[in-house]
Amino acid sequence: MLFYDDRMFVLEICLVESRDATSTVLDISGRNSRASQAKEWAVVTRRNVPGYPPHRVDHFPTKAEAVAYYKRVVVQTPRKSLGEKSPDPVPTLEAYTAWLAEQELFDPILNPRASRRTDA
Repeated sequence: MLFYDDRMFVLEICLVESRDATSTVLDISGRNSRASQAKEWAVVTRRNVPGYPPHRVDHFPTKAEAVAYYKRVVVQTPRKSLGEKSPDPVPTLEAYTAWLAEQELFDPILNPRASRRTDA
């Protein structure tokens, strides 16, 4: 795969609507209608390749929980230069943020001032 930079994955936090697919709601006429929906936060992990295909989605009830998870896992991002493995030892959040800035890599939470790729 042709990665945009050394990171194999990029993460983002977004507000999403989720639906409980196992439950249905009966309308006044007794027919099934849409299942219940809820707004929640998600951390979306995408492959750092053209099209940014989703790899996984983790859901959280609050933005604070999503941000805490994001900061805990983003430092473990596997890198091409490390044989597609995570850094060992895992860098601190501060060290990872400094690496992003040094490499001029965009990160929506840790380095939002860097140029964002527009060819997604």
